[in-house]
Amino acid sequence: MATAARSTTATAAGSTTATTAGRITTATAADSPTGITAGSTTATAAGSTTGTTTGSITATAARRSMVTAAGSTTAITASSTTVSTAGSTTATAGRTPTATAAAASLYPFGMEGRDQECIQRTVDFNSPLFKPEIGFPFGKSLHDALYFTDNGLIIFPPTDNYVPSNPNPPPQGFSGQESLPMVAAFWDDADFSQGVGTTWYQEYSTLSSTKDPLVHDVEAKIEKYLKTSYAAKWTLKVTWEKAPAYPSQQDDSQTSTYQAVLTTDGNRSFALLLYQDGGMRWDYSKLAAGNVLIGFSSGDGYAQNNELTQKPPAVKYRPDQYSNVRGLWIYRLDSRSRVNYRLRCLAWLEAEPAPGAWNSQLPPCPCSQPQAELDPRYRQSRGMLRTASPSPAGAGVRCLYQDGSLLEGWQERAWSLELEAFDWCCRRVGKPQFCTRFAEKRPRVGCEGYVPPAPAVAFGDPHITTLDGLTYTFNGLGDFVLLLASDAVTSFMLHGRTAQTGAAQATNFVAFAAKYISATTTTVEWTLGSQGDIQVLLNDETIQFSYSQGEQEVYYSPGVLLVNTSSITAVFDGAIAVSISANSGILSVVCSLPDRYRNSTKGLLGVWDHDPADDFQMPNGTSIPVNSSEEEIYSYGMTWKPFGLLTPMDPPVLNFTPIFLSWLRQENESQYQLAASQCHSSKECIYDSLRTQSLGVPGPCSKQPAVCWAALSSGAFPPVITGDPSLTAFRTDRVRRQYRAMGVGARFVPHLSPELNISESGTLTWEPRGMAPLTINLEAVGSNNLSALLQLRFTLCSCSRSQECDYSNTVTLGGSSLQVASCRCEGGYSGPFCQDPPDPCAQGCFPGVGCDSHAGCGPCPAGLTGDGRHCCGSTCGSHFCPKGYCNNGGRCHLHPISCTPTCTCPPAFTDQRCLVAGGDFQPLPSTGRCLVPSGDSDGFTFMVVSEFAYDSRSTIIQFLNEELPGAITAAFNSRRRRREVGAHLLFQRLHQDNITDLVKLTVAELRYYFPCGLYGYKGYQLHYTGTIGFICISPCKTGYCQHGGQCQHLPEGPTCSCFPFSIFSPAGARCERLAISLAAFLGILLGALALLCLLLSTACLALCLCRRHRRQHRG
Repeated sequence: MATAARSTTATAAGSTTATTAGRITTATAADSPTGITAGSTTATAAGSTTGTTTGSITATAARRSMVTAAGSTTAITASSTTVSTAGSTTATAGRTPTATAAAASLYPFGMEGRDQECIQRTVDFNSPLFKPEIGFPFGKSLHDALYFTDNGLIIFPPTDNYVPSNPNPPPQGFSGQESLPMVAAFWDDADFSQGVGTTWYQEYSTLSSTKDPLVHDVEAKIEKYLKTSYAAKWTLKVTWEKAPAYPSQQDDSQTSTYQAVLTTDGNRSFALLLYQDGGMRWDYSKLAAGNVLIGFSSGDGYAQNNELTQKPPAVKYRPDQYSNVRGLWIYRLDSRSRVNYRLRCLAWLEAEPAPGAWNSQLPPCPCSQPQAELDPRYRQSRGMLRTASPSPAGAGVRCLYQDGSLLEGWQERAWSLELEAFDWCCRRVGKPQFCTRFAEKRPRVGCEGYVPPAPAVAFGDPHITTLDGLTYTFNGLGDFVLLLASDAVTSFMLHGRTAQTGAAQATNFVAFAAKYISATTTTVEWTLGSQGDIQVLLNDETIQFSYSQGEQEVYYSPGVLLVNTSSITAVFDGAIAVSISANSGILSVVCSLPDRYRNSTKGLLGVWDHDPADDFQMPNGTSIPVNSSEEEIYSYGMTWKPFGLLTPMDPPVLNFTPIFLSWLRQENESQYQLAASQCHSSKECIYDSLRTQSLGVPGPCSKQPAVCWAALSSGAFPPVITGDPSLTAFRTDRVRRQYRAMGVGARFVPHLSPELNISESGTLTWEPRGMAPLTINLEAVGSNNLSALLQLRFTLCSCSRSQECDYSNTVTLGGSSLQVASCRCEGGYSGPFCQDPPDPCAQGCFPGVGCDSHAGCGPCPAGLTGDGRHCCGSTCGSHFCPKGYCNNGGRCHLHPISCTPTCTCPPAFTDQRCLVAGGDFQPLPSTGRCLVPSGDSDGFTFMVVSEFAYDSRSTIIQFLNEELPGAITAAFNSRRRRREVGAHLLFQRLHQDNITDLVKLTVAELRYYFPCGLYGYKGYQLHYTGTIGFICISPCKTGYCQHGGQCQHLPEGPTCSCFPFSIFSPAGARCERLAISLAAFLGILLGALALLCLLLSTACLALCLCRRHRRQHRG
């Protein structure tokens, strides 16, 4: 921002803007959109603005033409067209509108329309802020908030803290260069202060299918007149009822009644302006300016003026009498199509049921990525892990890991479009409340309560590990029951088939079959193919894996999910997993069960009850000891012969007896000992080595590591971190937080940065250093080298003062973990962080009235009276402001009602006549150079002081030499309407010394250049704050007067008035001395003595009465 001559601003430093006219083309009327306006339309577009504005529908036009400027901004005009190319394109018409069409009716309003009333009996007032959840597209931008003023204007403020009422429209209409987006329904200075008129409003949120009849009618009008289908999602109706012109009277009857209806579907937006037939009755002959404006400006170069703007007052103040449908105008307000992620998120949230309807019995996430990868109930999906198959309700969970540690997880209802909804609500919108609502529909989950599945394994020659961890070898030949399991509503069985391993007296698995019975029955069969591959039958049908996701091939059927990677896994109802792998012509199986099947299993995989002693239980319920011989275990295993699940063998094998390990040891003891040393005493490894006569044969852990990890490693857990992950700080705070990590040998991973430190003991210290995006995860590592993560969330308030922070309304910075709180400014300050002091020029002044950044608007033009912002015909007769009535630069004006003189004072003065100081003000930089007239021209040459924010890709020196001068010139030219009428300033080429070097000054050094001189008032003190800069503060605000003294800042400095209290009488220049008041002391003493006497008298009287009573009793 560059500031020229104190009150003139322009854009500089990288964001310097230039306005150019686009290419102008013509087309026939058939190419143009249509709308309802009176005759022709004035359209303004600056720069590269694109979009469409409504044109006109006329029955009497001889011809039409379309003017396109700066992209696709269009307007339809009739009869004649003129084009201006100096920065914007304007289409105008020379035809006078006629009033022959039928009149449009206003929508029901007030109590009849169930509206809310908004009225303040002041000259100017604003409505509350309206904040449509889906935003409001206007021009190129999506706006968060809007409000309306008493002056027939609807404004879209850049922040909630900047809400001017702007009573005076620009005399020439909208130019497209306005900084505030606004819609002018009937913009002129209104005055509700005398009890006449009121305003009404009502919001209609129609994200769901239920709609008010008014919204249906708005949609119908847009579809009828603009020839486009439209379904509103948010609509605002505003009614100005009997609005009086300024200055109003208590019996004012010359009022105007009109409406504005703003509506959007989230992508497009429209304004319907309606004027009560015969209800627009302002007496335009008595108005001081007569510049009423109808139209809009988007604030980014897209603007349109109603054609009545350039008509005589008799026409433009009667908009109810003109256009094809009298009293109705429709404008399209957006200038480009966009994807509204707020709308997509809200529509998704609206359609989703509550989690309680679908998330029962969903599991938590595994605590580490190794656990998740070994748990067959989960699988890889789009860079994260999710439950392998949906629950009966179609739901599941997603788990996201970072460097092997669980980062976050959440429940999901649908099997698709989940990530899209997360992206819309939590990444694209940038407003944390949307992500919070997403989390309400998709609850977050951690790993609390996660129990690794109980794996049972059968591999090799065949070696079996039961669900309770008991390992044994069973070389039976044929079909066997590996597992029978059931709960209250489901049952499961797993059978296996073995074949003889070549000519050896040993067997290995060649087929498996599983049957799962719930509401339906599902059967899966795995068979070893002739090429060493695995063939799969699902319900007796051969399947082909046609759907691929990453490195996985997936086949889904209701009730079962088949995943083909290095093994083929079947997951039944997201609970039971059976994984089959092939290696060297041998099949292996890993079967895992959820906890609900505990104490409900039997078969070769044992009785699952955490007690291996009963794992050798036979079908008749009897058991053999776990230390039984191999021969006894073989006999036990042969009792589990099944019937019917696998395809029958052809021919069946009879009279097969395997060779046992004890036999192999008897044959060659030395070979046994060698194998034992090679296999680390693993009986399974020793048996395979001796049987194959190869000591180098890899065991199952080298060929199938998942088998061993499932049995050995899935029970390892990372630490558990406790502590609040949310941290909140004011910009000057230092936040300290202690976290704990529970687990064997758990410690935190240290982190060190300028603003955030984390110690190994879990002490976190946060000192905000700015608003750069910030994402930090707290990490703790256990002795097993597994780590846990805690996502930290930071909320920073950068307001000028801590009491202005609104932590309930935040914005996420750059998709990071840092949120910035909004500000509720006090004392007239504005800006995103309340950094801008009160600006007396923000509301605008009456046309032709200049504005001083300290004193505000100047006096009204000759012949008019008012405060410079509101001016009217002089009704005060011979009244006038006395000379010198206002001191110290104050501006005097007559109150329009009472005609009494009133002062508008600079911000530093606190009384009615600008004499007593005490308020804060910002000092101007002192350069030691004066303003001097130019000797070679009729004008003046000024030394310019520029305040700007450096925001450029070039170097600072290049910016100062090349970009800033142009911005200063643009600043002067862009603010001409603030000068008095007739002031024509010519700007020649700026001259400045070339800058070759820079010197950075500290705050202490800069103090020299910012004196606190104020009309000779002494005693002001210079302070510096990071968001505002230098500010001059009176000692009266910092406790200058003591003991209750009243402080006034007069020209000679702060002065105290001391007031006695209790028995004390303050004295001194600052009421710092206390003396006891003799009169007060004597008064208190005499009062105490009088009270004592009264008490003694009462006591004596009571004693006398008592004695008298005794004597009478004795007598």
